[in-house]
Amino acid sequence: MALLCLSLLTPAAHAFETQHGTLTVTYADLRDRQQLGAVFKAWDAAARDLKALGLPPPARVRIEAALNAADFMARTGEPVNIAASTQGNVIRTQRLSALAGRGLLPITIRHEALHTAQPAGIPRWLAEGLARTFSGEGRADPRTPTGLEGLPDSRLNAELLNRDLTRLNAAYREATRRAAKLVRQQGWAGALR
Repeated sequence: MALLCLSLLTPAAHAFETQHGTLTVTYADLRDRQQLGAVFKAWDAAARDLKALGLPPPARVRIEAALNAADFMARTGEPVNIAASTQGNVIRTQRLSALAGRGLLPITIRHEALHTAQPAGIPRWLAEGLARTFSGEGRADPRTPTGLEGLPDSRLNAELLNRDLTRLNAAYREATRRAAKLVRQQGWAGALR
């Protein structure tokens, strides 16, 4: 594993970079180095499982771990309650050790891995629901109604942009419920069409 020190947002901030096959991970907090093994293990399992579904991840993927919550917000525009954000083949995460401390690191890597491999143009609700199904997040969802069952898919897309945590959690649960049902009925290939 090769480590390189790169200049980041300010002259005082530095990022460290390591390569694992086609995956590059950069991080600014040295505590995150202890999480690299877990990241690589989760990534390798996700890549294998994605290939089995006919969704190989891109040839090159980059994970950029933020220095802190403020850095994550500045890089992504996402609120601090979001674990990661993916655009194309770049995954931006909260600090790796913060995610690990909350028990979210492997699930977050799997979730975002699906986003790197998903077909372009699928609706947001389906992308998020499939990512939560693939990562296993949906297994922890309460089996109670979400209150959004009758909402059209287009409105569910809008709800997934909501910053009210209660509404956002309900939207993620509803997207997962719908996506999982689609996978059960049509399989992964059918759900992704």
